[in-house]
Amino acid sequence: MSDEEEDDVNFKAGVEITSGKATYTVVRLLGEGGFGAVYLVKDGKGKQCAMKVERKIEKRKHSKLKMEIAILKLVNGKHFTKIVDRGKKDKEGFFFLVMELVGKSLSDLKSERQDKVFSFATGLGVASQCLEAVEELHKYGFIHRDLKPQNYACGLDDKRHLIYILDFGIARKYLNTKNELKTPRETVGFKGTVRYAPIACHRNIEMAPKDDVESWFYLLIDLILVGSVPWRKLTDKHEVLKMKEECRKDKRSLLYNGIKQTTELNKILDYIDSRAYQDRLDYQFIYKSLSEACTAAGMDIDAPYDWEREKEGTSAEKSK
Repeated sequence: MSDEEEDDVNFKAGVEITSGKATYTVVRLLGEGGFGAVYLVKDGKGKQCAMKVERKIEKRKHSKLKMEIAILKLVNGKHFTKIVDRGKKDKEGFFFLVMELVGKSLSDLKSERQDKVFSFATGLGVASQCLEAVEELHKYGFIHRDLKPQNYACGLDDKRHLIYILDFGIARKYLNTKNELKTPRETVGFKGTVRYAPIACHRNIEMAPKDDVESWFYLLIDLILVGSVPWRKLTDKHEVLKMKEECRKDKRSLLYNGIKQTTELNKILDYIDSRAYQDRLDYQFIYKSLSEACTAAGMDIDAPYDWEREKEGTSAEKSK
């Protein structure tokens, strides 16, 4: 049996999973990933939640779900989902985590747009919240290592303007028990997603908060640039690294292809590139630069997001 087959946790609609607190009924599959699967479930009172499930495998060194639980228990910020319940089923051989339900991922919201990108103001406003979430995570001594549109989502109902950060399965503690920076390992394996991976990751160098922020910058470009980042069609890690390096030099215009507010974006990228493994980050400088870019474009970074305006438009149509 392959690892993938072992990892499969296939629950059909109607399956019940019981913890010490409640019984959850599976409604449908929401998504699958390296950790296992996420299901829409409802408790005995009919309240809907998200349930992450991971197969228990003895030879697996690190449970991704355990890391997820550890971080969500520790970080209580507004950009982090709340734990509803958790447990394990020894007989059936899986762990589960029940969390508050959030809305669509940024990847899905973006794909619904005409050109598969957000408006400039929405892209920058959303990116600012994405960075706030990362900053909060860094405060607690963790780096995410896999920032991408799929790992952020908007909230539901009155929280549609709030962005949540998701999936901490490959997060890593970069501070030791004394709250000091860990000594970097000599070489590390590639972790994350090629499109958004920082240069240090490509070079098998230990990552730090500044590398998360580099990934965040690629995510920002992905949100606002038609066609995404210039290396979007490349799959080879070495080719992607080469293009990321070239975009720092003679091909920087490719990175912004048609975006007018390049001065502020260049300031952010230059600042990220100036940081080293051990350096603290000035997040406020980045937020300020994003706000300035939005103002230079004659827009408001705090304006309702594209999907909020679309909902308002639909409601207005129905009321006619």
